[in-house]
This record gives sequence, structure tokens and C-alpha cells, in this order.
Amino acid sequence: MIGIYNKIKDNRRLFIVFILLLTLLSSLNLFHKGLIFNHDVNFHLHRIIAIIDNLKIHKYIPVYYNYLDGFGYGNGLFYPDIFLYFPAILNYLGLSIEASYKIFIVIINFLSLLTMYLCIIKITKKKYCAYISMILYACSIYRLIDLVERGSIGEILAFIFIPLVVLGLYEILYGNYKKNIFLSLGLIGLCLSHVISLYLVCISLGIIVLINIKCLKDKKRFLTLMFNIIISMLITSFFWLPVLEQIFSNKFNFMVNSVDFKNNVIPIIALFIDFPLIYMFKVWVPSGIGIVYYYGIYKWFRLKLNDKFLFSIYFIGILSTVMSSFKLIWKINILEKVFSIIQFPWRFYIISTCFLIIGMSILLRNISKNAIKLIIIYTVVLFIGNSVLYTYNVYFDEPSDDEIMMGEYLPKDFNIDTINKYENKNISYKRNKNITIIEVKKENETIEAPLIYYKGYKACNDKCYEIFKTEKGLLGIKINNELGTINVKYEGTQLQKISKYISFASIGIMVIYLKSKKGKKIEKSFEQ
Repeated sequence: MIGIYNKIKDNRRLFIVFILLLTLLSSLNLFHKGLIFNHDVNFHLHRIIAIIDNLKIHKYIPVYYNYLDGFGYGNGLFYPDIFLYFPAILNYLGLSIEASYKIFIVIINFLSLLTMYLCIIKITKKKYCAYISMILYACSIYRLIDLVERGSIGEILAFIFIPLVVLGLYEILYGNYKKNIFLSLGLIGLCLSHVISLYLVCISLGIIVLINIKCLKDKKRFLTLMFNIIISMLITSFFWLPVLEQIFSNKFNFMVNSVDFKNNVIPIIALFIDFPLIYMFKVWVPSGIGIVYYYGIYKWFRLKLNDKFLFSIYFIGILSTVMSSFKLIWKINILEKVFSIIQFPWRFYIISTCFLIIGMSILLRNISKNAIKLIIIYTVVLFIGNSVLYTYNVYFDEPSDDEIMMGEYLPKDFNIDTINKYENKNISYKRNKNITIIEVKKENETIEAPLIYYKGYKACNDKCYEIFKTEKGLLGIKINNELGTINVKYEGTQLQKISKYISFASIGIMVIYLKSKKGKKIEKSFEQ
């Protein structure tokens, strides 16, 4: 094993082979016919299909106009779709939806390993720590659960960006603060992949800053941190500003309102079980993140290292594990209110997994070679065993017709039965791609259009009419007793258009800022 490592560390081609082999290992569950259908896979596949519909008409429409018998579903207004354009384009170019999805996941796995390597090599300056971190990341149980059991595209994407956030913050606090692109890239990527992960990471980031607050006495480091946060917000404003606009303009269904948060904690015993728990508990819970990381915690306590950054990483990793499983914590009402947005306490696992792997990888400098060998063997064998067990307990199928799952972000006053029972004697209508063509038959002050209301619709012929929401949560149009044809389509709001300009301008500012810095060039990390 040591001989193989020595060959790899001095040869870039072998490094590429190494990371590709790990990518294949982490993608074991994709090499079969059909797609695994559990939890959220069907929901995300329909998101990809909706984007494909956009590509076919060469337009970007965040309201999925082919959903719900043409009534439309504003999923793209609330979920960031930008990364899903990759599998959508592959399908548009001729690949099957199955092949497009699987290639997408393989690339996510590859990039996750690459960013973890980058994070650890730059923090530790030790290649063997970085190589082993990739093994731990590739074989992490919660990543496997996200991929196989949950099908959570957002969280799977988040695994790419969390190491970049940690690395970026480390550089600002202790490294070369001029090389600050990592923090910005991490925050931007999280915002555009999984908002819940971004929320948890931002809280974690705040804790790290508080623990290491003395570093920010250096004015330049403080200003660099603030610049990163502000520029990340500005670049992603094209997404989050329209989200806030929609939320303040209407009342929507949120899954969080129907979840008994504190009663969904992970049983403490589950933290120490490294295999699927599908038959052990009445409700679904993920298995433990891996017993091997508790050994890392033990070693960290034992060594008593005077390293505040490592302390920060382990503190957050341990705290996240505790918060996922101790019901007593959630009896504190303020905590439940703050974190109920994440829906389930076990979502803390993504923070536990990433931070404990980063902590363990940094700590490898102080762990014996024999212990490292056992950690690697245990982790790989456990991963392969879990891959087989998880695949055995899932099923393979084609996308179903269930497009909306729990119906999040439907207007609260809208009932799905309205579509099946819809009848309107005042109008006739037909659909033409993203346009609903309405023929007004009777004179009325207003009409009700066969579309679910979201802010941003336009109803026009020779002129445009005022839009409002009806009591049923549908789109109302004030026609003032006029007859004729009205074309209705989603064109977006003024704020949506302005926010895009803000994002583009901010990208320009970021590029100019980086070029103005003497240390603007990022080191060739793979040559360290």
C-alpha cells in the first residue's frame, strides 16, 4: 500500500487514475439497468424534464408550464435549476434521461473528490492526507444514502462546495487571504444547489469565525471575509431575490409545516450502526455516519492539539452529530424555530460528514501508519458492503406521473382537485407550448384563467390586463367586460430582470477584484 502511494504522489497521471478509480467506486450503484427510485429521484427527474421542455422552445421559464395538465407549477422559482441544465442538455442532444442522470451523478462524485483533495492539500500541505481524504469522502455513508436511498440532488451537489467553503475560510483566517475565490465559489455553489445546506453551512461558518475571531483583527482579513460574503450574495441575487419576492407576494405550502421536527431525531443507537436501518425502526432514519470518525474524535481529544481551526472543525462536526440525535435539545423552542427550516434533524448529517472527514484528514498527520491502514480498509469494505445492501433494498423503474410529490410551493388556497374539476363557461382555451390562449365568451369584469397563480404572469392582446389571484389560487384577469382573445404566459417580474443584471455586474466586479490583487493567481495545488 505504501509503495503504491509513493508512486501515485509523484506522478500526476497516476493521480488522475487514482481519482477516476475512486469516482467509479463512489458510483457503484449507478452501474445497472434502470434508475433507483426512492425518496426524491422522481421529483428531480421531472425537474430535468421541465428544463428539457424549456430547451425545446429555446426559453428559460421558471414556471414549469407542462406540469399539472398545463396549469403550471412554479418549482423553478424556488429551487435553483442551473446545475440541472447539464443532464437536460445531454438528454436534449440525444442521450436517454437515465444515461444523462447517471453521467451527471458521476461528474458530481468526481468534483466532490477533487474539491476535498484541494481543501486538504492546501490546509495540511501533505499529499497523503489529501489522498486519504478522497478515500474517506468517496466512501462516506451519508453520501451513499443521499445517492441511493434519498436521491437528493441538492445535497449531493452540496458535497462539492462545502470543502471549498472550509478551505476559503481557512485561507482568509490563517492562509493567504488574497486567494479568496474558494469561499466565494463555495457559497455561490451552495446557494445554487441546496439552500438548506447553505443555511447550515452559514451557521457553521459563523461559529468558526467566532472561535477564530482574533484572526480578524487584521483589517485586510476582515475586509476580505466581508467582500466574499457580499459578492457571493450579489452574484446569486438572480436566484434568491425572486424567491423572496414570490414568498412575500403569496402564501405557499411548505413541507416544514407538516413535519414533526423534534420527533424525527435519529435514535442514538443508530449513530453507531454502519449498515442500513430499513428494518430496525418504524420511521426512516439514515444509518450512522461511520464509527471510524468516532476514533478520529477520540484521537483529537487525546492529542490536545493547540489548533483553533481544527478545534472549530471538530466542534461543528460533533455538535451537528449531537443535534441530529438528541431529542432533549429540540425541547428548546427557540432552537426548533431556528432549525425547523431544515425539515428533519438528520439533515445535520451532511455537516457532520463533511466536517468530521476534514477534521480526520487534517489529524492524519498525527495518526500512526498502521491506524491509517485500518481506517482505509474499514472505510472501503464498509462502503462496498453498504452499496450492496442499499441496492438490494431499492427498486428500479421509470419516472412516474407524480410531478409535484408533496406539492411544496403551491399556493395555500389552491387545491389539486381544482384541476380535475375545472370548468369555466365564460371562456374557452387552448395551450400552445408556454402560452395559454384564452377566448372570452361572455362579458364580465374578471375571468379566471386555467393557470396556478405566481407573480410574473402577463395577459395581453393589443394591450395588457391587470393580473390578480383568485380565491381558488388561480390566475385572475381584469378584462372590464371586453370580449376577444388573450394570450397568457409567464414573462417574469421586473425584479427578476433587475436581479440578473446585478448578478452579471457582480461577476464582472469579482473578476476585476481578483485581477487587481498581486496574489491573484491560485497556486498549482497539485504540484505542492
